[in-house]
This record gives sequence, C-alpha cells and structure tokens, in this order.
Amino acid sequence: MEYLALPVELREDYLHRAESLRDSILYSIGLLLSTRPGMMDFLPEFGCDIWQLEYTDLYAANKSDVRSSLRNSIEAYEKRLYNVSVSFASVDDSSPHVLGMTVKVTGNYKEDGEEQKFEGKYLLG
Repeated sequence: MEYLALPVELREDYLHRAESLRDSILYSIGLLLSTRPGMMDFLPEFGCDIWQLEYTDLYAANKSDVRSSLRNSIEAYEKRLYNVSVSFASVDDSSPHVLGMTVKVTGNYKEDGEEQKFEGKYLLG
C-alpha cells in the first residue's frame, strides 16, 4: 500500500510518497505539531496548543498539561496511532526559530495485521 507524505509537495505532477506507513504517521504528526490551531480554515481545530507558549518559558510551563494537550491532539488527528505517549527533551540549539524542546512521541500502530512500535522525535520550531 502507498501513502502520501505530508506536507504534500507538488513538483511537476509528482506527489512525494512516504516509504512506509510508519513514515506517513511520522510526517502526519510532524505537520500536526508544527501547525498552530486556526491556521487551516477548513479545519480550524487542527494543530497543537504548544504554540500558545511560544513566547513563554517552556521549562517553567506545566509539563503534564503540555504533554496531555499534545497527546490529545495526536489522538484526535492521527487515528492510526494508539497508546500514545509524549515526552520532552531539551535542545542545545541557538537558532531563534527553535522553541528549545524536542518532543518524543511513542505509540503503536497496526500494519498488515501486526502491531508495530512507533517512535518519532520532533524539534519544535
């Protein structure tokens, strides 16, 4: 089975395809985590609330509330993944476009009737 890679890139009538279901889930969660709620007129709830904290100290934020919010967004918009867990790691990056956190998402998905483990790491920003 073939899956489209997100975000969709149109290049001379060619749609980039994900190599696997795992990659498709990886791209989908990446899009979700990098989207502010309200950015998509056709689906205004799509995105994650972490962007409400963009100009605050993420280290001082209530981590359990942020993890819960991210997990809820992933469970709502990436139905192929279940038993979702979210954790954080700090980033040593001086880029002004980075929020300074890496989100690690783990969970399970089924492919060809067999349960597979998923793990993805996403740099916020």
